[in-house]
Amino acid sequence: DYPTVKSGQGRIFLVDAGDTLLGPMSKKSQEEAYEVLRKLGVNILLNTLVKDYVEDKVILGNGETINSATLIWASGVIAKVAPGLQAETVGRGRRILVDQFNKVASTDNVFVIGDQCSMFTDEKFPNGHPQLAQVAIQQGKLLADNLTKLQNGEALTAFKYHDKGSMAIISKYKAVVDLPKGFFKGFFAWIVWLFIHIIPIAGFRNKGKLAFNWFWSFITNDPTLRLIIRPEDDAHKA
Repeated sequence: DYPTVKSGQGRIFLVDAGDTLLGPMSKKSQEEAYEVLRKLGVNILLNTLVKDYVEDKVILGNGETINSATLIWASGVIAKVAPGLQAETVGRGRRILVDQFNKVASTDNVFVIGDQCSMFTDEKFPNGHPQLAQVAIQQGKLLADNLTKLQNGEALTAFKYHDKGSMAIISKYKAVVDLPKGFFKGFFAWIVWLFIHIIPIAGFRNKGKLAFNWFWSFITNDPTLRLIIRPEDDAHKA
């Protein structure tokens, strides 16, 4: 696809401030991710902060630099500030502190769900819930029921997150899956990831189209997306 780009010409660095990859997942998943990426030639730097990026140089917290014209920032998310709330209701990452019913402290009728909130009342998740879609989905469904109960003067139900598992794609044909009672990896985990992400797609036609596109890409190894890359000399001439 890119005849002007020689194999091995570039280097990939993965810099993480934590002491492991895939922090929220199991130790087996963390070790598998590390080994797969290492074998692919990725330079993994753990316990390392990125301090700045200036003039095509990545400046690390230890003072070292990495020359790079391309920087992909894939850090965590920060919630959007909600005007009008008291300062003590906002926690780490600007996430709004809520009780077991997803109600904002010191308010009577303000509720927050998903990544926007932090809840510390769930016994199995004393440090708050992971920032996953399933958390928001489950909170949203329960909140809908609780709002009906609130309107009818009934007792509200406290939120308890039901962990259905976590999964992550590491590379092509490689993935890891953590389940409440098991773990698996490799090609089968990759297939499971694809299947799980097709299920929520609305409409049979959309599901079929997406499944066909993935299958075609799989058997032809020819993705439809392309990057237009020109040699540096030609770019300057233009």
